[in-house]
This record gives sequence, structure tokens and C-alpha cells, in this order.
Amino acid sequence: MSKYLSFVPLSMYNVAAFLRSQLFLLPVLLFFYQENGLTVGDFYLIQGLIVFFAFLFEIPAGYLGDIFPRKYILITAYSLFLGRLFLWIFFRGFEIILIGEFLYACSKACFDSVSSSFIYDILKKNNEEAKMVKAYSNFNAAMYIGTGIAALLGAGLYEKWGSHLLLIAEFVIYSTAILLLSLLPNAHQPSSNLVISFKQRLKRFWVAVRYILKSRKYCYLVLFSGFMVGVSHFFFWSFQPLMKSSGINPSVSLTDLADSIGWDARVFGEVVWNYLISLNWLDYIKVMGVVIFINNLIRSSFSYFAAAMAKRISLFNLGNISFVMEIIGCALSFILMKMGHISPLNCLLFIIFLCVCIGLQLMFTITHISRLHRLINPKIRSLSSSVNMMTGRLMTSIMLMAPKFLLEHEGETTGIRVIDIFWIYAIIFIPIGLYFIYKIFKYNVHAEHSLMHVSDEKA
Repeated sequence: MSKYLSFVPLSMYNVAAFLRSQLFLLPVLLFFYQENGLTVGDFYLIQGLIVFFAFLFEIPAGYLGDIFPRKYILITAYSLFLGRLFLWIFFRGFEIILIGEFLYACSKACFDSVSSSFIYDILKKNNEEAKMVKAYSNFNAAMYIGTGIAALLGAGLYEKWGSHLLLIAEFVIYSTAILLLSLLPNAHQPSSNLVISFKQRLKRFWVAVRYILKSRKYCYLVLFSGFMVGVSHFFFWSFQPLMKSSGINPSVSLTDLADSIGWDARVFGEVVWNYLISLNWLDYIKVMGVVIFINNLIRSSFSYFAAAMAKRISLFNLGNISFVMEIIGCALSFILMKMGHISPLNCLLFIIFLCVCIGLQLMFTITHISRLHRLINPKIRSLSSSVNMMTGRLMTSIMLMAPKFLLEHEGETTGIRVIDIFWIYAIIFIPIGLYFIYKIFKYNVHAEHSLMHVSDEKA
């Protein structure tokens, strides 16, 4: 038997994942919303609703993945996103945006519920299960690379073509991805004897929830992890509003931005600066695209080194470091607020710092999930993972929807600025985070030095 039977289908799957990540509107999503008459508050609200919809659809999506072949669930996930694009191409308005993002949330829930399992199904069919880590890493790399490329090009293409043509381009790309998925083998055929009813699945899910809530060993780490995920999502979706409030046009080119903040020939030198100006393709690389690219680069780097870091730093200490960094991020926002007007340079440096905070949080979450898989009761392992993910989504939705009711609206004097949200949230973040850390410390999770040792513990 060939040792590479899984290579072709997994390569096609990775290409489909790469195409899925071509979200050209991502770096200018706020501008697209404003084209449709939405405000910055609406931007936060809808991002929160997306996560909340995904939270509600988590269990049904997992159930569908059990009773139908996972290949069909993947095609359904891509088709739902195609529906979103179709609506946005032909219609406009708040309701259309909201319906489109609801379809995206359902698409995301379906995709997340089966994406990794589909890889394992392919490998298992060909007796290559040992390649799971490498195959899953390649899959994630394809998505990270795709997101980075789309981020770099999206803002420039938006300025040149406008949102309508970009949506049509995404529609064509997603249609190609669906065609690739349809050509993949159907490696998962659910057995009717093994499939439980939806009501039984809900009962098992509730058992997992009660198990985690009653276990002091897991409860506060799950809550703390969900809390940190929510903070990081708030940081990420604040990039565009922060840039807008500081006077940075996310679709401005790198050379224009460098010139506006004084990083022109005075920094690079006359020869180098003139050469940069002569590179016309730089006009297509916009500042918001670079910010999202940097965020993805930092996230992928911290993900890659998570396993090595877990051997040197305890889960408890890693959580502390991540929490302290996010407190510093909120403190920096207070300093920027006191300065009155936020300069473009200070805003960009602040956003890059937030990217590092997000990377550290991701490293903590990966380590925490690995620990959960090692220690949890095998009978409820997958359900416990769902509980952990849903906790993060619920807290994220709350943190993203709240700014809608706090931010000042256009033409009105009431409300606060985007930068003010950070220090107001810090008043809430700090006591809640300290409470979780105290509980984690109290129940001796801090004594655990490495994931290499936790497998010896009993659940």
C-alpha cells in the first residue's frame, strides 16, 4: 500500500481551505458597513452577534456532523457563505448585512465542527493516522497564508475596484472551493446504529457542562480561557475603529502613511525612499492589510512555539503573563486617551502591541485545550471541548456587543470614544481576571510545570 494515499485529497482540501480564507473585505469591513449606513457601534454589535449565532449553532452543527457525511457538512458550510455573498452583491442595508453575517456564523459553526475530523477521516481510511499532527498543521498553515495574502491585497483592491467587484471575486473563489470539495472522497459514513438523537446529545452536553462546573480542576481554567478569548477578540475587532479615530485611513498606502508620519527620506534615506516610491505595486499594499497580516504572523508564530513553551512555563504562569499583557494594553489605552488626539504612529504601535497580546492569549488557549484533552474523562472529551469553545464564544459576544450601547453615534454628543472602551473594560477585566487566577492558584493548578507531566494525573 502506498504511504501517500492521503496526499492528494488532503492537498485538495488545503487548497479549498486556502480559498476559503480569501476574505478581501476583511481589512476594510468597517468601510463596507458604513457604505450600507451602519455605524462603528453597529460594527461591534454585528461582530458580537456573529459569535453569538455561532454559539447557538455549535451543538446543532456537531449533531449534523454525526448524522451526515462530513464532506457534505463542509460543502454546506461553504454554500452558506456563498449565500452571504449573493445577498451582499444584490442587496444593501442593515438587515441584509445582519442576515449575511448570520449565514456566516452558521457557516463557521459547520466548518469548525468537522474541519479537523475530516482530516482524520481521510488519514484513517488510508491507515495514516500517525500523520494527523502534520496534516492538521498544514491545513492551518494554508488558512493563515490565505488570510495573510487576502489581508495584504484586500484594502488596495477595495480602493481600486470597490466592494461590489470584490464580492463577485469572492463568490467565484468560493464556488471554485466548493467544486474542489465535491471531488474529495467521502471518507466518513455515519452508522445509523451509532448516531444518537439530538435530544440525547443535548443531555450529554449538559452532563459535560455539569462535570466541568463541579470540577474545581477544570471549571476556573475553562472560564478564564473563555474570558481571555473574549478580550482578545475585542482587541482584534478594535483595530479598524482605532485607526479611524486616530485619523488613519485603513486604505492608505504604506508609502503615503510613512510620508504622513515623517518616515520618509529622513528615515530611509533619499535613495531608498525614491526607490520605494517607484514601486507602484506598493500602492496596493494598504496599512490595514499589513496590520492584519502582522496579526496573523504573530498568531501563527505563537501557535508554532506553544508546545515548546509549555515545557518551560507552567499553564498557570502562562495565563498570568497573558493576563498582565492585556492589562498593560488597557493601561496604554488610558495613556493614549489622556493625550487627547492619538497620532497615527502611536496608534499603530498600540495595535502591534495588541497583536502580541492576542498571540500570547492564543498560546495559553492552545496549552489549556491540550491539557483538557489529556485529563478529561474520555467519554465526554469532545463535548467538553465544545463547552470550552462555547464559553469563549459567549463571553466574546458579550464583550463585542456592549460597545454598541456605549459609543457615541454620528451627529450626537452622547456616548464615548473607541479608546475609552479599553479603560472602562479594564475596570471589569481586572477584578474578574484576578478572581479566576486566585481560584486557579487555590486549587493547585499552578504546580503543574509541563504538559509532558499532566498525563499522569487522574481526571
